[in-house]
Amino acid sequence: MKYILKLILCFINLTIAQICSSQNAYVDSLKNELNNTNLSTKAKFSLYNQLSEISRTSDQYKDANSYIDKQIALAKKENNTLELVKATVQKGIIYENQQMYNEAQSILDQLYALTIENKDPIVNSYVQYLQAYHYFNLNEYEKALKTIQNFLPKLEKMPEEFTLKSKANYFLYGIHANWNDAKNSILYAQKSLKFAEASGDKNLLVTAYANLGVAESLKYLESKSPKDLEILIATSKKAVEISQKFPNQVSKYNYAIALLNLTDYQANFSVQSSQIKEEMKQNCFKIIELSKNIPNAQNVSSGALGILSKLAIDENNIDVAEKYLLDANDILLTQNKKDYYALISISTELANLYDRKQNFQQAYEFQKKVTEYSNLLYDQGQAETSKKLEAQFQGKEKDLELKSLTEKAENIKKERILYIFLGIIGFVGAFFMFRSYHFKLRYSVGREKQLNAEKKETAIELKFKEEEQARLQAEQELMTLQQQKLQDEMLASQLHLDHKNQVLQSLKEKISTDSPINLKQILKEESLMDNNFEKTQFIIQETHPNFFKNLSEHSKQKLTSLDLKYCSYIYLGMDTKQIATILNVEPKSVRMTKYRLKQKFDLKKEDELYTFFHQIIA
Repeated sequence: MKYILKLILCFINLTIAQICSSQNAYVDSLKNELNNTNLSTKAKFSLYNQLSEISRTSDQYKDANSYIDKQIALAKKENNTLELVKATVQKGIIYENQQMYNEAQSILDQLYALTIENKDPIVNSYVQYLQAYHYFNLNEYEKALKTIQNFLPKLEKMPEEFTLKSKANYFLYGIHANWNDAKNSILYAQKSLKFAEASGDKNLLVTAYANLGVAESLKYLESKSPKDLEILIATSKKAVEISQKFPNQVSKYNYAIALLNLTDYQANFSVQSSQIKEEMKQNCFKIIELSKNIPNAQNVSSGALGILSKLAIDENNIDVAEKYLLDANDILLTQNKKDYYALISISTELANLYDRKQNFQQAYEFQKKVTEYSNLLYDQGQAETSKKLEAQFQGKEKDLELKSLTEKAENIKKERILYIFLGIIGFVGAFFMFRSYHFKLRYSVGREKQLNAEKKETAIELKFKEEEQARLQAEQELMTLQQQKLQDEMLASQLHLDHKNQVLQSLKEKISTDSPINLKQILKEESLMDNNFEKTQFIIQETHPNFFKNLSEHSKQKLTSLDLKYCSYIYLGMDTKQIATILNVEPKSVRMTKYRLKQKFDLKKEDELYTFFHQIIA
């Protein structure tokens, strides 16, 4: 279930609803319409929007940019700011989808410069939508949420623009679903569905039902209520029914996703009668058939094959299950950007299957793949995190630069107004100087009041600047804490990988020496070890995020990275022999290190490090 949820939630671009193959009749009809010489300008803009969306969401970025450039050229010719902004936003989303965050920020800068004097709420809503998109991809969910909440209430009161309203509410659904907030994710998924229905876009409507299904699955996972399950299944079937009713308006990809969602919920939640099992099989075969003509749909077809393998195992058809899993593995390996989550899942299932067949060599090979993909996933995550941190840093610099320029512009404007005002006052004062000393006196009093007002204004501005500096300092401290947490997570994950590599080395040595191997027992122990490690890692990272920092603060001497590893293993409750095995050192070396650590923490010989570590984070 986690795999399917990940697959659905990753479509936070909101436009998944448009993906389809080049043979899709709906797409062909749009292209034919575009060739109509009598087409109105408004209709051309609509077609460019739809076709660029379809191309983008199927990863056909070259085609998407072609339609976007045509839309931009037409918008400039017609002096249509709204359509120009729509096209530019689409270009920014393409950069976001390719993790080109700096280029996306440049698009945002262009849009802000373009719309700085524009007061059209719809135009500004599109710009804010891209800004929220950018924040979401950088994992700055709070900023994304505030940005959407800033423009959505005004947008929802306006007629039309139903697609943007649906997408904005979809974002709110996605944020709350990511937080496992079932109540609010259902609320915003329902709002997104309402606007999708009003738009008349059947693809968007199918996606909206799929999103609502995900939100309702979160509720069911909490309640385990049969009524909630019934609602979940009915919602998922609704997405399938619309896909079947409007085959020329719903993409094959969208139809396949709707079928996969329904089948996955049935596989994981429903009581599987013979009728339901047969229905699940037919749906999986349909998904595989649909995926053949869909670009970049490996995850979808491999998901269907995974469900078929589970059904085959339930029927004790091990050989059939093996074929399905191997086919799924081969399909996933054809991806340009590998989905290591899916590969780890498939490899784990294959390792367990070969263990069941007592083919220990194959089980060992796929267990090696699990470790390999785990390492690659870790590296991929680090690279993506680095990109996001860099983009966050540059974004903050942009914000500071923009704030500085805004303040300068405001100051210049104030100075001009003040000079004009003072000039007028001076002229009036000079005029009345020749009329009456009384009027001169009145001018002096007014001048004094003006100066007092200026002093008060200066004091207020100084106070605002001090408050802003305090806010910026707080944000910097928050970023420092986030970076520290990332470092802690990296070290904790490396400990886990060290243990996995040691297990694999041990298995390799036993195989080379023809020693007897109980792989099933090893896999069972490793599974328990993984669960225990994940629980402890969660405690360290979430409950005690400053664990490693606390260690350094309590130490009288600087702790090395190796010292931190020993501290972590001791905290996990490992004894001297276990630590020596994992680090491939003599137990004597471990005891010496423990003695050295006690000295660094100024502990007595009889003090226990395990007890000490748990005390300092209590």
